[in-house]
Amino acid sequence: MPLNSDGVVAITMEDDLGITYLVENPQQFWSELEDMLNFGQNDIPTLSLLDSTLRRSLALCAAYHEQYLQSPLQLEHACELLMDSELFQFHSERMCEILIRDLQSRTDPHAQFIFYHVLLCYGRRKTDFFRSHKRWQPLLPLLMDHILVEIDPDIEDAYFGVTGSSGRLAHVPIPIEAKLRGLGVQLLYEVCRVQKLSVQDLRIFDDAFIDYLLDLVEQTRHMHDETFNYSVIKLVVSLNEQFMVAFLGDQIEQATTEPQPKNRVLSVFMRRLGSSKTFGENMIFMLNRAGRTPEDLCMQLLVLKFLYVLFTTKGTSEYFYTNDLCVLVDVFLRELVDLDENSESLRHTYLRVMHPLLVKTQLRDIPYKRPQIVYALESLVANSKVRDVNPTTKRLVERCLGGDWCVNLMKAKQGPSVEKPSFPETEIAMKSATAFQSTPADAQLQRCNTRTLKASRSAEHLRGRPDSLKPPRSPGVDDLLRTNANNASVTSLSGVAHAAPMNPNRPSLPKRQSTANSVLMDGHYSSRHPPAPHVDTGFHNHHHQLIPPTKSLHTVTDVKEHPPRRSAPPPPPPKRRKPPAVPTQKTHGGATITTIKSSVNIPQVKVARA
Repeated sequence: MPLNSDGVVAITMEDDLGITYLVENPQQFWSELEDMLNFGQNDIPTLSLLDSTLRRSLALCAAYHEQYLQSPLQLEHACELLMDSELFQFHSERMCEILIRDLQSRTDPHAQFIFYHVLLCYGRRKTDFFRSHKRWQPLLPLLMDHILVEIDPDIEDAYFGVTGSSGRLAHVPIPIEAKLRGLGVQLLYEVCRVQKLSVQDLRIFDDAFIDYLLDLVEQTRHMHDETFNYSVIKLVVSLNEQFMVAFLGDQIEQATTEPQPKNRVLSVFMRRLGSSKTFGENMIFMLNRAGRTPEDLCMQLLVLKFLYVLFTTKGTSEYFYTNDLCVLVDVFLRELVDLDENSESLRHTYLRVMHPLLVKTQLRDIPYKRPQIVYALESLVANSKVRDVNPTTKRLVERCLGGDWCVNLMKAKQGPSVEKPSFPETEIAMKSATAFQSTPADAQLQRCNTRTLKASRSAEHLRGRPDSLKPPRSPGVDDLLRTNANNASVTSLSGVAHAAPMNPNRPSLPKRQSTANSVLMDGHYSSRHPPAPHVDTGFHNHHHQLIPPTKSLHTVTDVKEHPPRRSAPPPPPPKRRKPPAVPTQKTHGGATITTIKSSVNIPQVKVARA
């Protein structure tokens, strides 16, 4: 057997024309592939030459892909050479027909792997290629057969393509069955993502197949390369959308007698909620790590639709852990604010899912970032006068803000509504009385003990004193107050209505210095005289509201009359005039010399010692 320069057995390849190829190194492989795909400038290739060139190039890649196309980057470069060649630039439809026809007849897994990969690469360039139902319908059962192959997960991890043996690295190729399974998951996802499968097409996705997909997610959770695990999750959520669309369109096939299938993905998932925790966790991670590429935007839509089904179903609304739900809230807040105007449909999907997320799950009892949620929602519809707000966005925001969690938050934030009382100018006396009553009792007592009120005929100076410290007035003081015409208001003291006529012949008592518990007044100490009996003097020409004597003036709050006017201050005392000068003597010219005296001598009064 021939050996290459590294001492490894060289593989030979014979094409349909009988030509044998012996490739010994990567440079020779890439050189042979480029020579096959390069036609001469003067040569016009025929259809038979085009078909044979395609099969020869695919056979070369299938024979040496384990040696020279191990990494995804190398395999991608080989497919790009095919796409850029004349085969697919001008004859892509014919080349795709050849690939699909050969896939149905070929049994070599290495050739199938190259064929599927070329179709995947072409479909990513031409998105309409996956929409052709006629082309892909015969390939769906073949893809499912590759997915259902049992493979040992210990040797499947593509992250460790090499293993150590006695300190030397030896290449251990990934099984071709594992490669075909991963490629089949990707192709089936692309088809379910863009096509609308009929009810008849969905019958091949039975409960056993969906249950096996969910088992794959749990079995591959420890793989270092998460690509396959995420691909299976994307396939599951795409199948969920297919069943949702088929279930909603039951009116189209009402004439058939066959029963309408339900969402088989949800039915299988509900039976294994306890054994599919990795599926939910990785689904949230995918949503959190999604970028702005078209593929990631489509993945977000599919994941959000599956979350909506879980949150609105009674048996699955509390499937996620509380910490996972909090992560979802953080993702929702970020995406609602960061999405641009071109992703308005994705923003609407986030808003549709947010309402059941906050109302149906455990978050209805856990106030996690509710003020931030309200702020983010209100910012979506704010400044409607200077920018256009989408009506659908406004409706979805109002639905989210109409939840019980938001209503209770608004009530707790506003608190009980307390109106501040207004004090007009006519109620200044009431205001001062209320302020006094609100003062603590010990502060009121200390203020009254340290303040001395001057004698005055106005009742205004007596308002600040509590009733317990005011002595009852004498009839003489009541008579003086009643004679003042300004005291005709109902806010006058209660003793006016009970006062007796003043006796002009009554001798006036001497004034006495007040103490802490008495007040200096004109006349006598009112505490020595009891109140006089009631006598109607007829001084007031209107009806008075009689107030019990036990009530203080500042406690009357139901009186609506104006407070009494202040009496004019007394005129200042006249200045004392200087006495005339006393003449003393005259000068020789006859002028009188006077001595100015500043004051008159006051005789000293001698006080006898006791």
